[in-house]
Amino acid sequence: MSSLDKDGMLIDAQVIQMRFTGIEHGELAGVHAIVVHQTDSSTAQNTFNGYKSGGNGAHFLIDKNGQIYQTASVHRRCYHVGKLIRSKCLEINKSNCDSVAMASMLAMGWRQQIKALDAHERQKDYPERYPINSDSVGIELVGKSLDATRFEAVTAQQNNSLQWLVSELYRHFSLTTSDVYRHPDVSYKSPGEASTATWK
Repeated sequence: MSSLDKDGMLIDAQVIQMRFTGIEHGELAGVHAIVVHQTDSSTAQNTFNGYKSGGNGAHFLIDKNGQIYQTASVHRRCYHVGKLIRSKCLEINKSNCDSVAMASMLAMGWRQQIKALDAHERQKDYPERYPINSDSVGIELVGKSLDATRFEAVTAQQNNSLQWLVSELYRHFSLTTSDVYRHPDVSYKSPGEASTATWK
């Protein structure tokens, strides 16, 4: 059973700590959700090389052989979700949407629409909206994009490690399976990203 140290690092023999403080951007006040990604790189080292220059990144990375790396503190915010989030009520239960506001936004051109939907959603608290950088942990799985709609399949070892890691995060942050999302469900990303990831 893993533990969390005072610096927000997960202590367990299955996790190698490889923290990149350049991808941490301020305090993460609370973890309410998990977002599962794929790296669009063929190796863990390629991702680490990108992390060295700072900017975007996620809290954990799982290599194709199943090795788990913690790359950022779970007490710190990472830019992993994206700039614009989708409308959860539109995707899951349209009856929960503010129909007047939604009709106005859906009448806009696409670029204006996604910006307006993002601003509208961010006024809500989770779980009424999708997770954002300031309330979620990101997990990257090493895997290349094959084309506009497909990524490499997640390996069995990656899925085994993902299931273990997610179960530990459930325990540490009182989360459930309803708090785990694939990146394309939350923001405007390739629909194939993490499509073969399993954690239930």
